[in-house]
Amino acid sequence: MASSPERLAYWYLRLNGFLTIENFVVHPDTGANQRTDVDLLAVRFRHRAENLMEHMVDDLECCLCDAYANVVIAEVKRGVCALNGPWTRKDDGNIHRVLAAIGCLDQDKIAAAADALYEEGAYRGEIVQLRLMAFGNQEGKLPIPATQILFDHMIQFIWERFKAYDRQKRAIGNWADDGQALRRIFDENRRTQARFANAVRQCFGLPEAVEQ
Repeated sequence: MASSPERLAYWYLRLNGFLTIENFVVHPDTGANQRTDVDLLAVRFRHRAENLMEHMVDDLECCLCDAYANVVIAEVKRGVCALNGPWTRKDDGNIHRVLAAIGCLDQDKIAAAADALYEEGAYRGEIVQLRLMAFGNQEGKLPIPATQILFDHMIQFIWERFKAYDRQKRAIGNWADDGQALRRIFDENRRTQARFANAVRQCFGLPEAVEQ
């Protein structure tokens, strides 16, 4: 089956314990047309632990966070990592609207958090950490120092997750078709990570890997 780059990012975040909303729409204050949308909006809580006896090890690239709630606003590109204009044009106020819609901050803290995201790509509070993340096939020159995560990194994490927790990750009957396809690709290519990576790229419509 054919899937999309956005869905690979979804599975990467989900396997790292994030609760995820796809295509989160930012509505205008007036009128009917949407202002923009977030490819993936995700939140992971500090005490997340999959398996009570032996906690699964998640990826620090996206999970390292001292706050109670780790919130990610993700933009996914098939090629070079980039952030669309709505996430870098401060005057548009779209980040303010996203934060208000999420409801993870008191109203009087939204402006400061939005400023930090526009300028640094991250806001770190005691209760919540917020980050803009750019997913793609190769690193891009972003206007702000936002986190960039490449498909190669995601694919390697997924490979290692299935390999390390083979038995636990077999109960996937309720997963979406592309999630089951990920597991099937692993089972068919478990001896060779390179073949697994190539098959995942084909399944999720990714371009060839780029030397960084």
